[in-house]
Amino acid sequence: MDKKSHFENLNRLFGNVRSSSPFETFLSFGRVSYSQQVALLRILAIAADKQLPLIDVLETFGKDIRGHWRYQIMRLVDLLRSGVPLAEALEKIPYVIPANAFFLVKAGAESGTLPSALALAAEVCAEQRNERDYLRPGIGLYLCTVFLIMLLVFMFICYWIIPKMKKIYYDFNMEMPDLTIAINDTSDLIVTYVPLLIPGILILFFLYLRLRRSGYLENGWRPRFVSGRYYPRLIAPDVLRFLHVTTESGRPLLGAFETLSNTTKNKYLSARFNAILEDVHKGNDCWTSLHDYSLLTPSEVRLLQSAQRAGNLSWALKAIAKGIERRINYRMALLREYLEPTFILGLGCVVGIFVIGLFLPLVTIMNALS
Repeated sequence: MDKKSHFENLNRLFGNVRSSSPFETFLSFGRVSYSQQVALLRILAIAADKQLPLIDVLETFGKDIRGHWRYQIMRLVDLLRSGVPLAEALEKIPYVIPANAFFLVKAGAESGTLPSALALAAEVCAEQRNERDYLRPGIGLYLCTVFLIMLLVFMFICYWIIPKMKKIYYDFNMEMPDLTIAINDTSDLIVTYVPLLIPGILILFFLYLRLRRSGYLENGWRPRFVSGRYYPRLIAPDVLRFLHVTTESGRPLLGAFETLSNTTKNKYLSARFNAILEDVHKGNDCWTSLHDYSLLTPSEVRLLQSAQRAGNLSWALKAIAKGIERRINYRMALLREYLEPTFILGLGCVVGIFVIGLFLPLVTIMNALS
């Protein structure tokens, strides 16, 4: 096609995700809702299933949308037009599909089961979208907002209130309690280093964007080593869903485990998958190997072995994946429910310490005057 894309210059600016600069990271950061990501995933699944030309479908879809979301879609069109495979194109554009769908889509592309992987990823992400109100994903934003407001209040107290109270205490030439002295010293430190606060927040923000785009933060917030080394059960639903897609397509499970070991960018998970693959090559049961490397429980292993003997393995894989994900989501929601009052209680304790430390000398002064 001789006609140049309207977004060719922008693509040269942004380039590959792995080689992007912090400035490019900031420019490409835009608001794309979870519903928009799921909608695109569904469109890709339908187009792949019906064997429709993806470029035409996406261009038609892009005509009805605006803003940063339209830029993302047009950038995806440009990559596909230049010959980049769909899975790689999706990986190069941040936030274009839900983060938890990347693994399944990429594994499906590697194994030749991309249409089924897209369909399953769209189904799973749509279910998770319906559960987002229950899981209260905005609790992190709420806690950060409360913390920021309290920080501003403390900065005002340290800058405006405490110096005046210190002057009152020194005018009365009284000995202050140790708690009050500690609060005064803390106030002096805060006032001294407050100019560094804004640059520090900006540096942390850019660092977060960089880590998120580099793939170090899975699902936008979780470091790789959490699921790779300490709690591999977090990735178990994605692994089982991919095995479900492989089973549905009639492909051997051995090839699926080879794909898993070559697909993930998490070095800890890759080592775990390679160890599982070696066990399978030695003739060991693959479900037992998944249990040995902390991806399945004994009851789940027995269920899969029974389902395999009964010829109902595909259903069992999908059902177990959904059950594991529900338990993980329930525990995360429970953790957030406990985290919120704990955070508020901690802030209340800090406020109480400040109040007691500032007003103890006042009580001494009032007793002396009376």
